[in-house]
Amino acid sequence: MSNEQQKHFKRYSSVRYFHHSSSNQAIRKAGMGTSGSQAPTQNRTQVSGNQQRRQAYAYGCANLLYEESEIDPIKLKEKKLRYRLSSLRKWEYTKFGRELQQRQIRPPAQSLKFTVLSYNVLAQHLLEEHTYLYRKADPEALDWNSRAERILREVRDNQADVLCLQEVQSDHYETFYVPKLTAMGFTGVFKKRTGDKPDGCAIFFRDSKFELKNSISVEYCKPDVELLDRDNIGLIALLTPRILHSRNSADEDLPFIVVATTHLLYNPRRHDIKLAQLQLLFAELDLIAFNSSKATSKNNNGISYHPTILTGDFNLTPNTSIYDFITRGSLQFKGLSRRQLTPEDRGHVLDKELIPPHLNVTDQCQHLHATERRIPLVGHSSSQLSNGESSVERFSTGQLSHQLQLQSVYPHRLNRLNGANEATTFQNEWVTVDYIFHNGFQFKNPNLQLLSRLGLLAGQELDGLGGLPSLASPSDHLPLVARFLWKYKGL
Repeated sequence: MSNEQQKHFKRYSSVRYFHHSSSNQAIRKAGMGTSGSQAPTQNRTQVSGNQQRRQAYAYGCANLLYEESEIDPIKLKEKKLRYRLSSLRKWEYTKFGRELQQRQIRPPAQSLKFTVLSYNVLAQHLLEEHTYLYRKADPEALDWNSRAERILREVRDNQADVLCLQEVQSDHYETFYVPKLTAMGFTGVFKKRTGDKPDGCAIFFRDSKFELKNSISVEYCKPDVELLDRDNIGLIALLTPRILHSRNSADEDLPFIVVATTHLLYNPRRHDIKLAQLQLLFAELDLIAFNSSKATSKNNNGISYHPTILTGDFNLTPNTSIYDFITRGSLQFKGLSRRQLTPEDRGHVLDKELIPPHLNVTDQCQHLHATERRIPLVGHSSSQLSNGESSVERFSTGQLSHQLQLQSVYPHRLNRLNGANEATTFQNEWVTVDYIFHNGFQFKNPNLQLLSRLGLLAGQELDGLGGLPSLASPSDHLPLVARFLWKYKGL
């Protein structure tokens, strides 16, 4: 026995550290069997029997602590933090998801279960340009090679099928994300931010479950529009089930699901820019998610969309006007301050025009040409768009609206700690700015249903774990994870 083992043996052989086990579990775990000459017999005194058990228990503890002392201290610290983090982040089920998980009901025929992970992974170049933001972080948690492996661990541990990533550094996309995720069975699309920004957004999907039918990159920078002069972007993917694609069906017969991700402007004093960026994104979502095969239904009022999941870092909290716009579908912005989109009597307030009409994006967050094409589908005359009055109502109305019917996967308050706010990152305080939205509540019998979500933490819990990034969580944002069931239409 080594000197280190002898030290631990002496400590744990005392009665103080001995936990009696009538089933001799301590002896068996230490490798000392209970049969033969080593087993205590009825002839031996109780004292000698207890002494042997103490020695066996001490021997096992000595080995365990010796092995633990041989582990890299960084790895050991990481392991402990990961355990604490996983003990706090628990899966939270919807009623339908719980019934399915407990096998009280069976999944519908021709349905697909899948997991979405949305994650601002923290571009390394941004980390290194703003090191002052991470001065309290463990230096070992900031190294790219270590962070990269921990990012992959998030994908593996959460068994994700769709990845929506923000702040993906463009060179790392080629040298790290593509080769590593391809080896794990994923295919991806990427859009770099415009200008000289070296990072962007990426969407990866598991090849065994999905086939990519189309993708759209959305650039929010319009050189001739003052409000749209920032380099943020969005990315949209149109997917179909792999199992149906193998049947060589025509595209118009396939069911589709839309997955989008974005990273909006950070500036907390320019919510008007964020709203304009969303207007462009929602117009593209409306274009790709519009389901023309169901648009003639009277029950849908001429509008129907494929199942849609929108994720990303929106750089806004749940108590803002823009969040209400996303989830409620309308916002009267005229007269609101450009800083926070709140009523103010002074400062810069918005007029009835947010973005200029020449972009041909209506205040209903639709491309003008798309609405013109759809008019015959819903039984109206195309002349309704040609008269001056209708055109005015589509532009410069002072109000934005959309019909995507999006709701958040997360409730934004915990069911513990007296309903404390959920947090996804730290921006002067712990806040939620990352979201997964979906339109699963669009119909009475939704074909996209939320099953469960990986619970978030309160700011005080994140403080207790040492903040972000850490050895347990490689970014300055927490990953959001949600499981869905998609009931697609069978062929």
